[in-house]
Amino acid sequence: MTQKEELMLETDTSTRRERRIAARKAQLLEAAAHVFSQKGYEKATTKEIAEYADVSEGTLFNYFATKRELLIGVAKAYANEVAADIESVQGESFEDMLAQLAANRFRRGRERRLFMLFLYESRLNADVHQYYVQEALHQIIDALEQRLKALIEAGVMRPVDPALAARMMSATTMGFAALFELGISVGTTSPEKLGAAVTDIHLNGLRNGSEK
Repeated sequence: MTQKEELMLETDTSTRRERRIAARKAQLLEAAAHVFSQKGYEKATTKEIAEYADVSEGTLFNYFATKRELLIGVAKAYANEVAADIESVQGESFEDMLAQLAANRFRRGRERRLFMLFLYESRLNADVHQYYVQEALHQIIDALEQRLKALIEAGVMRPVDPALAARMMSATTMGFAALFELGISVGTTSPEKLGAAVTDIHLNGLRNGSEK
């Protein structure tokens, strides 16, 4: 075997190993997200997370040293998922696109529960606050802000402050997440209908169109 072939084999083996590690981490984070969303951070155990992932607890600790490290990993994965969704959503119209963005956030019950979990834990744990509030939330808001900037530059959206608009839209989603988790009715169980209604209020406001 030539030196070049040996190098290619070594690179391929390394790449396969990296893919296996990434896949296992994703599997464990998915299990952690499920258990955390169902039981909360304090009551969840690494044993339960490992069992849900169908691995041994020892295997889990090969990838994540502590339960808190798992929580921070879940927060990072959560932010990446939401940011990717914001960047990819398309619609037939500006209004349809905004409605889809809102509906996607209202649709995912586990995402709402995780938001409440992160909100609570960030008050108690400085490292969770550091990652979730200062990094993960900013990643989500920044993705939304960039999407709104692009719409303004394309002439689709009027030139409002995109940073403020992104925070307003994020705050609306967070507020509804809290209402859902507290069991307060919002008038519909359909994410699509709620997304459309919230978008209509955002775009058209509360003032009667005939008034000046």
